[in-house]
Amino acid sequence: MRRTNKNICLYCFGDLNAERECGACAKKADDSPSPLHHLPQRTIINKRYLFGKALGEGGFGITYLAWDIHLETKVAIKEYFPTCYATRTPKSNQVIINCESNKAASNRGLKRFIDEARTLTKLKHLPGIVTVHDFFTTNGTAYIVMEFLDGSSLKKYLARQDKLPVDKALAIIKPLIESLEQMHKIGLIHRDISPDNIIINKKREIKLIDFGTAKQSNLDGKTLSIVLKQGYAPEEQYRSHGEQGPWTDIYAIGVTIYYCLTGKMPPESIQRMYKDNILKPSELGVEISEQQEKALMKSLAVYSKNRYQDCGGLLKALYGQANGSKQTTMATSGTKVATTPTPKQKDSTPKTIAKKPAKPPTKTIEKKPAKKTKKTPEKKGLLGRLFGKKK
Repeated sequence: MRRTNKNICLYCFGDLNAERECGACAKKADDSPSPLHHLPQRTIINKRYLFGKALGEGGFGITYLAWDIHLETKVAIKEYFPTCYATRTPKSNQVIINCESNKAASNRGLKRFIDEARTLTKLKHLPGIVTVHDFFTTNGTAYIVMEFLDGSSLKKYLARQDKLPVDKALAIIKPLIESLEQMHKIGLIHRDISPDNIIINKKREIKLIDFGTAKQSNLDGKTLSIVLKQGYAPEEQYRSHGEQGPWTDIYAIGVTIYYCLTGKMPPESIQRMYKDNILKPSELGVEISEQQEKALMKSLAVYSKNRYQDCGGLLKALYGQANGSKQTTMATSGTKVATTPTPKQKDSTPKTIAKKPAKPPTKTIEKKPAKKTKKTPEKKGLLGRLFGKKK
């Protein structure tokens, strides 16, 4: 049987037999009509993309599972469709605005949507960011073609896991912070980081999605639209003239980590401006090192000047010492338990070695030639690698 858009399985994009069953996944074709405002199933756009069912939709877009006919691979395609003032003409894919007064708002939204696509194409080399393959305009609207992420959101993952131990939570978040660090260096901030915009795919890779609110850093307090996710947004995001930068995303990362560890949301940032009664994770029974907790609470500071100013600082504080060294104390419900030698004791090592050359001169020079190959520099180098720059 010749392969056409009529006999392709819309679940796995294998071949359907005469009984409309897929030879690859064994599922029977669902030929029920799509909702009227969706693109009809089996629509082909640009002679390249075969559309299947919608994966999800929001106020300004519909995301479909689709098949790239040229590359023979699954993709996700996001269509700009402002549901509050757009309709689709019957028997046509054309998107029309339902009244003249809504056209200006729709055009602004369309521009933001295209800006999102352009933003994502700049970030396609970053492993923690969803990859955009293509974007185009047709049918009176625009489309973004992205990699298909076969997995689930961190939000759904947490619904099954309840809370995560510190090492697991930080392992999930780390590639995200690393990619954001690079993204911030080109002047972009996400402004909408939360567990439902973080995807864990079946390869256990972490991807940040939904760049619809991403903007250039607003370092001079120029007016920005107030777009935010309640609970995850810092106080400056509630103000149209708030200075937004990397520290804005860092607050949202902090809330996400806090929620992963405690299963609870911290009080909203604007409430904390009046009375800051946020509890530390250790006060909620979480086993976390003092250094990591201190780093997390700094990322959650109410005012931006008290947070890390870039992701590099956050990475160093959260992972630098804790990952590379034997952590000294655990903060568990307010109790401190000493475990391995403290950094002070380790810092003393180079000092004692440094005093040895002051020992009496010539007699020992012949006996101790090996001491010229002392391991002092190596040890110091190792400490440098473990603890970073010595203060």
